[in-house]
Amino acid sequence: MMPPVELLVPFLAATAIFAFTPGPGMLYMAVQTMTHGARAGWLSSVAFHLASYLHIFAAAFGVTVLLKTAPVLLIVLKVIGGCYLIWMGIRLWKRPRSDVPTPQPSNAEPSREAFRDSLTIEMLNPKSALFYFTFLPQFTTPDATFPVWLQILTLGVIANIAFSLSDLVCIVFARLVAAKAAASARLVAWGRCLGGTVLIALGARIVADAR
Repeated sequence: MMPPVELLVPFLAATAIFAFTPGPGMLYMAVQTMTHGARAGWLSSVAFHLASYLHIFAAAFGVTVLLKTAPVLLIVLKVIGGCYLIWMGIRLWKRPRSDVPTPQPSNAEPSREAFRDSLTIEMLNPKSALFYFTFLPQFTTPDATFPVWLQILTLGVIANIAFSLSDLVCIVFARLVAAKAAASARLVAWGRCLGGTVLIALGARIVADAR
């Protein structure tokens, strides 16, 4: 059997709080949705979840303990991930103002970029790895029928389902906002500047926290 109700209830409550509290991941998906369309937002979400499952497997089998025993590796990953976000923000800034997205949000190239960038960011995010490594084991018990590693995998899947629901709310809301602004090239250009600034600020904060 899974962990008892006394552990599952607080796990579900904590997961809901984490899932629906706005953070860098939700902000990033909103930026992708508003600048490149809903498809880019959905692909960003898929990429985040694929990378999260890698972290969950790592947590389940104890690989992420290396991040705790090798602080230098943790710092390097933070700096790389932060610099990557800054580079993406600068790239968004440098797009020409005349390059205004059409109402057709299915442009394959930005969508592929969104998927690739999101996957890279989340895989290089040591905070996600450490989150799963420190959070999920708190709600396991050696007395359950399932081994601890299988409990962690199962709890990780439940957590990702909750995160998927929050992604749905985030992307739909961002798409509605983008639709209101799509008729104005000036608003789109300002939106890109704002999105680029957000990405640069997020990257700078990650780099600063790494010190």
